[in-house]
Amino acid sequence: MPTLSRNNSRSSNRINMSNHKVISELQRWYIPAIGEFIRTAMFLYLAVGGTDVVSRGTTEGTGVLGIAFAFGIGLMVTAWAFGRISGAIFNPAITLSCLITGNRCVAKACMYFVCQLLGACLGVAMARGNTPGNVKLGVNYLKNGESLAHVFFLESWLTCILCFVYLITTEERSKSSFMAPLPIGFTLFSCHLFAIRYTNASINPVRAFATSLVSKQFTKDHWIYWIGPFGGAILAAALYIFFCYYDFDIVTAANKAQHRAEVAAGPGKTVKVDVVDANKIVVGSSTGNQVGPSDGAYRRA
Repeated sequence: MPTLSRNNSRSSNRINMSNHKVISELQRWYIPAIGEFIRTAMFLYLAVGGTDVVSRGTTEGTGVLGIAFAFGIGLMVTAWAFGRISGAIFNPAITLSCLITGNRCVAKACMYFVCQLLGACLGVAMARGNTPGNVKLGVNYLKNGESLAHVFFLESWLTCILCFVYLITTEERSKSSFMAPLPIGFTLFSCHLFAIRYTNASINPVRAFATSLVSKQFTKDHWIYWIGPFGGAILAAALYIFFCYYDFDIVTAANKAQHRAEVAAGPGKTVKVDVVDANKIVVGSSTGNQVGPSDGAYRRA
């Protein structure tokens, strides 16, 4: 009987460990997905609702600045809140960049896309419910007779900038990574400040889709707000891969170490910088004296 008791105990432990493992797997997948859904809904609720408020009874210049602030600050605060939960991507274009660069797997990228799409629709619908008088609330469309080529380039390039800033500030960990929501939010602010006059500034396919769906205002050029941002996402991923391939972090740290070594060695002396391993840069002068290791080097795992 004691043996049976021990066996039962071991079996129970295995069951508990198995259950714990399954729960952990579910949490790894569904908690970030739920976070991405809620975060996207909150972001677009704040951004689109703020857009309605600042566009009422204001001049064009003041309205543009207010809309840019609504999107930039809305992104900033929700990214800071949900960054530790889901990475706070909020945008399928950024999701595509993360997929191409290997920072997200295909399954998780698809799951994020669905959550972002549903969250965007929910956020815009709630904003629309609070602003019933504005039929075309946040709908993207071509303004001032802009050509498709111009709009495509604008949406692609601005999305490329946003995606690249996201990749560099969040996927490349550094001492300042905790402040990533600031540059990402200010980037979106700048992009909207530029593009509102021409395209109403989509830079996010689900934002364009959700506002069109809720307002029932799909334009014949709606497709460009998908193709443009996805094209920019691919370009941003290519730039990120290029800089990572040539170890931009090590090069930057080596250049800083070179400068410190030259200052320490004094004028007229030759200074040599050697990268001796992935995490340490050793700097030596022509006299053979070690100036010191760089504290700026960082290598991806």
